[in-house]
Amino acid sequence: MLGLTQGEEVTEAQLRNLFGERGRHPYADRIEADRLAAGGSPKKAFRAGALGRRVTVTGVDFVFRPWPTIYLLWAFGGEETRRVIEAAHEYAIERVLEWIEDEVAVVRYGKDGIYRERPPGGLIAARFRHYEARSGRPWLRGHLLLSVKGQRLDGKWGSIHTTALHENTVAASALYNELVAAEVCEELGLATEPRTVTPGRRPVMGIAGIPHELIRWTARRSDQIAACLTELEHEYVTAVDDDGESRGPCPWSPSGPAPR
Repeated sequence: MLGLTQGEEVTEAQLRNLFGERGRHPYADRIEADRLAAGGSPKKAFRAGALGRRVTVTGVDFVFRPWPTIYLLWAFGGEETRRVIEAAHEYAIERVLEWIEDEVAVVRYGKDGIYRERPPGGLIAARFRHYEARSGRPWLRGHLLLSVKGQRLDGKWGSIHTTALHENTVAASALYNELVAAEVCEELGLATEPRTVTPGRRPVMGIAGIPHELIRWTARRSDQIAACLTELEHEYVTAVDDDGESRGPCPWSPSGPAPR
């Protein structure tokens, strides 16, 4: 589709055209240059690089993260363990994408989007893998960036119904986790178990045998945010009097020190 090959590396120009230029062909620059070289008008050359009408929302980003117990195994396990988990991660994303194409994604067209059909050629997507969090700790996760441009049966380009995509993000995440866990457990001979995170709430599933203290280590970001808010609140309270008047430069004002 579109002259792209599944699995090839995405270029900056392709991303800019498809997601940054309101839904143009990944090779829009080349198409436009060829039309101009052939004597076409700038207006027609520009249209040749378009995929239907221009859109405001150009894509939907699905983020896939394995269970904390699984990416702990990935972070601290040996080379074979990491290979198995990364393969399961990629396999699960591929299966989820197929499910979205077969069961979720529809191209809307006609007045008020009355007509809907599955894009016969599938979806246009870019995948990215990350290996660490902003804090620097290891954290395996993947992004599946879906273009909202889809081709209809008649060959024309339309827009994917984004509401349907958003409504199925939780289902996509659940399917991904189920597939990853099944692959990892089968390949590494592991088992799953329910784990109570918050008393009174439904337990979450994880790989059996991972120490609870180590799992807590993976949830540090929310703790860091809470600590930061507490610190900022203290700085504010000590910077104003009971009437709300400043006792000096506000800790985060232009004249005060920069936030930490």
